[in-house]
Amino acid sequence: MPLSLQIIETIEQLKEMARLEEEIWKTAPVPLHQTLTVAKNGGIIIGAYADGKLVGFVYSFPGFRNGELYLCSHMMGIAESFRDRGLGYRLKMKQAEEARRRGYRVIRWTYDPLQSRNGYLNLAKLGALGVEYVENCYGEMNDALNGQLPSDRFIVEWRLDERPTGERSLAKADLLKARSLTVLEAGQRADGLLRPLLRDIDETAAPLLLAAVPLDFPQLKERDLALALEWRLATRALFQRLLTEGWIAAGAWRRSGEPAMHYIWVRRNE
Repeated sequence: MPLSLQIIETIEQLKEMARLEEEIWKTAPVPLHQTLTVAKNGGIIIGAYADGKLVGFVYSFPGFRNGELYLCSHMMGIAESFRDRGLGYRLKMKQAEEARRRGYRVIRWTYDPLQSRNGYLNLAKLGALGVEYVENCYGEMNDALNGQLPSDRFIVEWRLDERPTGERSLAKADLLKARSLTVLEAGQRADGLLRPLLRDIDETAAPLLLAAVPLDFPQLKERDLALALEWRLATRALFQRLLTEGWIAAGAWRRSGEPAMHYIWVRRNE
């Protein structure tokens, strides 16, 4: 089925986006007056359409921090039947194209680092960098995807004029095997679920650090909430430490048949 991408800016388009948002997250959507104001004041909202029906969108607005203007990409949603088809990548690339056209040079957004699908897209395919970790970023969330756990988030930064550092350069199995040290492993329990195993960090041993997260965290969370919380707290402690000590999440790697994805950490400015 052919898909088309286009700018969303009319009231009718925004109403359709609100309906899709509600369908995905099972919660009240962003108010129409807010999304309309964003569309008319420097924001970028892009929709993906299949046979005239909205099946995905990305929603962003201007941000400003430390003297720098950037595009804050607040939300991306894709209808369930259209996931895992590369649509998220297409939406983000279209967003980047439009951002450059309007004069933006940086896009920033948050995502849950335990959601491996998002991590792989953001760091491996797009080449964004995980630059900050925010503990319980949005407080308690009650939607279908985020409920029952602290809403910890990575802040990622996508500098549009820089060469990507994702799967095209870092995530090669031979390079990782030769030069990396695994600091968080995913150990398999008797019931098949993965548990976090933290290892000692010898910062002089390798220029790359690998940290595993479950490939299907939503399923793990559904089966064992206590184990999901264990993953949240383990990754929180490790990722906060690494960022404080000068590391940066610069890629993601996964191998066919393995139940975990690995974040690739490098020293800042390397």
